[in-house]
Amino acid sequence: MGFWQTVKADMKAATGHSRLGRLPTVFLFNPPFAAVFLHRVAAHLYRSRLRRLGIAIWGWNVTRTSCHINLEAEIGAGLLLPHPAAIVIGSGVRIGTNVTIYQSVTLGRVASSPIYPAVEDGAVLYTGAVVIGPVTIGRSATIGASSVVIKDVPDGGVVVGNPGRVIRIATPTDALTAQAAARP
Repeated sequence: MGFWQTVKADMKAATGHSRLGRLPTVFLFNPPFAAVFLHRVAAHLYRSRLRRLGIAIWGWNVTRTSCHINLEAEIGAGLLLPHPAAIVIGSGVRIGTNVTIYQSVTLGRVASSPIYPAVEDGAVLYTGAVVIGPVTIGRSATIGASSVVIKDVPDGGVVVGNPGRVIRIATPTDALTAQAAARP
């Protein structure tokens, strides 16, 4: 997927529409979209010949949102950060499409492993969740508020607690309903 198609998917996730003609207005008045958009621009520039400009935009985004998304993280289209504050996403993290991440979530590695988490399509990570180490969060999984995840979560899994434990596995219909409820 190209840069502008990804931006359109991010805009649709944040606002319900994807008209690029409204990009300036959405950027100015929608902080969830602005944080993701600035990250996309910074990461795009970082991977091109304008690396220093990408780092400068990344630094500005971190300063204005307190949302630290490493420029080397792989993030799919349709990312939604409803409250983009205190989110930390490490360099090796892989995030699929249409993922929702709430404030104060950390995705990182543990000192004993160089491998970062992978979050698959449609997952929702609620406030304060911590996902660390070589784990995979399955498609349409839900990670409850303040949960600490150090083991793989199956597709549709619902995790709560510290340490996180799977309390149920949602059916495909339940997972779609939960994902729709998480979107504003």
